[in-house]
Amino acid sequence: MTETTSSPPAVRADRRAVALRLFSAFLAPIFFVIAFPLLFVGAIHKPTPHELDVLIVGPTQVVSQITSKLDATTEFHATHTDVVSEARRQVENRSVVGSLEIATSGSDPSDPTFTVTTYLAAAEGRSVSATIQALGTQVAEDLGTTTKTVDVAPLDAEDPLGTTLFYLLTYTSLAAYLVIIVLTQVMPKAGLRVRYGAVGITSFAAPLIVFGLSSIFVGDYGASFGTIAALLGVNALYVFTVGALAILLAQFLGKLASVGVMGFIVLLNFPSSGGPTPASMLPPFWQGMHQFYFGSGAYEAFRSIVYFDGNGAQRWLLQLLAWTVGLILITTIVHLTQTIRRQRLEIAASRTQNFSSLAQEEAVHRHLAVESPVTMTTEKAL
Repeated sequence: MTETTSSPPAVRADRRAVALRLFSAFLAPIFFVIAFPLLFVGAIHKPTPHELDVLIVGPTQVVSQITSKLDATTEFHATHTDVVSEARRQVENRSVVGSLEIATSGSDPSDPTFTVTTYLAAAEGRSVSATIQALGTQVAEDLGTTTKTVDVAPLDAEDPLGTTLFYLLTYTSLAAYLVIIVLTQVMPKAGLRVRYGAVGITSFAAPLIVFGLSSIFVGDYGASFGTIAALLGVNALYVFTVGALAILLAQFLGKLASVGVMGFIVLLNFPSSGGPTPASMLPPFWQGMHQFYFGSGAYEAFRSIVYFDGNGAQRWLLQLLAWTVGLILITTIVHLTQTIRRQRLEIAASRTQNFSSLAQEEAVHRHLAVESPVTMTTEKAL
């Protein structure tokens, strides 16, 4: 006959605690294993134009019908003008991602000969430029002619895929948030001054290191010193913004800040930046994210500075700067709120301790007051 004995309560509690720790250890990896493919693959798996801004240039009686037909689709947002110079200028200014210039010639107005010139910018992304090229070819075929293609912002020969600016964004992001994650682990009580100081140093060093090392392989985009200085300046502002967000997340999440950082700086930031896939080729949700998130503010400013002579950079810089200022203000407010709350708790605890001490003193005094008459009576009796 065998005896069955139940585990003591303490042993069962220890087993539950171990099981809970194991579950917690696997929870974050499982979350990211699910979230990464859902968000990244969902965003960039099939670049498809959504309201792609195009300009049709030419005589109104010729281009109005073409424009209306394109604008009626979900792929394009088309406008038209008869000002020929706008065809190239608006692509260079990033007002549109491509334009078609349609000219007519011939002595018979009822049977004109058409000439189509397609203006695009390879720097807007391969999928965008390919879409504009295909559009120009199709329109030219419909008009019974061929198209001439003009690339107003070609990619550098050392960067034929146009990916190195996104790598600059990615790797400097890594430096920005890792410094706060590590600081949170080794100095959990570090003040805001120390944390912002660490972010400030990283903002200066990371762009120089990442750009310097990558330039060994891809050069400097053939850009001037001023252009590269502007690029690194915007990159420094971006690194500071990422660091400021990491500081704010650390205030709320403590040692779990790495989970929040991965969510806000990797899962939401990178797909919406326009780096892996141009914004106009993203699904509508990610296009909406692109219009206000801080990563797209930095990346589109990078692209404008390097390939478009700074055209369009101001709008994206303001978007990035709004995040920088907003994060600093929110972090300061949260810090002050937490400080005031902690001080109030300390004051309350101090008052409770003082009240307890006073109560003990009163008890002692009462005890002495009771004992005193007894002692005097005893002394008289003796």
